[in-house]
Amino acid sequence: MLNKNPKLLLIIGILLFFQSCKTYKSTSLGVIENNHKLGAYLKSIQYSKDGKHLFGHESTIAMGVSGDSDWEIKDRKDVANDISQQKSDVKEMTGKLPAIMGFDAFKLILDVTDGANRLEEVGANLAALKLYHKNGGIISFDWHMQPILLPGYKERAYRMDETNNNPYIDLMKKEHPFYHIANGFANKDKWWTTYETQRLKPMVARLKQISADGSGIIFRPFHEADGDWFWWGLKWLKGDLPLNGKDALMKVFIESARYLKHEMPELLIAFSTDKMDNVNQLIAKNDTEIAQNYANEFSSFLPKDSADLALIDIYGMDLYTDKNDPKPSLQKFKLKLQGLSLIAKKDNKIAAITEAGNRGNPAEEDARQPTINWYNDYLSSWTEDKNIHVAYVVIWQNWSNNRDKKLSDPDDGYFVPVYQNSPAGKDFIKYAKKKQTIMLDEFRSELRKFKIN
Repeated sequence: MLNKNPKLLLIIGILLFFQSCKTYKSTSLGVIENNHKLGAYLKSIQYSKDGKHLFGHESTIAMGVSGDSDWEIKDRKDVANDISQQKSDVKEMTGKLPAIMGFDAFKLILDVTDGANRLEEVGANLAALKLYHKNGGIISFDWHMQPILLPGYKERAYRMDETNNNPYIDLMKKEHPFYHIANGFANKDKWWTTYETQRLKPMVARLKQISADGSGIIFRPFHEADGDWFWWGLKWLKGDLPLNGKDALMKVFIESARYLKHEMPELLIAFSTDKMDNVNQLIAKNDTEIAQNYANEFSSFLPKDSADLALIDIYGMDLYTDKNDPKPSLQKFKLKLQGLSLIAKKDNKIAAITEAGNRGNPAEEDARQPTINWYNDYLSSWTEDKNIHVAYVVIWQNWSNNRDKKLSDPDDGYFVPVYQNSPAGKDFIKYAKKKQTIMLDEFRSELRKFKIN
């Protein structure tokens, strides 16, 4: 009957269309409300008296080293339909998943930067991220953005410290593309328009597949710019054009944040530095002044315009431990977090340890294992400091176990232990069980109960 009545089919189609719009709107409003609640919740635990904080792990269900071999999702069949069936090094150790899953956003647009042959991998990444988001986890994206306007592509061309005569890196050091993107915004020249169309626009399209309005997502681009290892680092933002250094960095950061929030109004934007080791501690009279110096240095990166500053929701630092014995750096670690806490409180922002890991512990059973219990004696030492207020911490990813131990590569390793009976494994399990450490199940339960004042 329907096949013979095209008008009736048209009417039914219109009704179904409006019904789907109505359903989407209702769902979207619910998500917006929950995202507002999320921000308030993060600020509440940031100032909790007992140092409670969310625990996160980069790529936690996307790659790891536990089991018989290293593993990484590459296609859709690697992603389970039920998150309880999805592999995770953290879950293998503790029986629980982290509250936050960190992830490198460049993997969402590999087909754009590298070609259609990477599309299957992009689909697998999206499936894993949707699974985590659907189950109440927060997704925190960093972005090792690939350069634009290069005559080709190499996956790690974003690092300026490669020493293997990479022609891409040599060209980057000559061209300073990020510097030109920053100065190209005013006139919307080829640098800016290429960045917008080939990086921002496809990124938004992929992020919307995870969360249409950005709820439950943190986006943290252009991190660690106080270092010189990324092509957006301050060292590479100098020249004869109007915007230089921190001004150039923040121009791209803020205009990107504005673009992203226009498309996804519930997105949380994070800005993070590295360790800010350029801060001179010798000129300070005491620890209070040192902490204030760190706060002042962080503030020097930020936009002066209040409307621009309002686009940033989270202030963070990436605080990896020194490769050798981490004990001497413990006091610096706390003072930096005190400084971060000062500026976050002043500007009414969420504060976070946006990346962390013990570079002295890439493998639990080799000579590089330090004597300190890193998770309890170092990482969570701040929880007893009344001058430090942090909402969450994200540990860097596990990517290579170096099982044969034939090579002692300091850049080869992992940051969450995977042997339960090793000293590092016992240390991590003890940390994960602390009442201050909030994993996914606890986070979902607390967020449901949380009331906004």
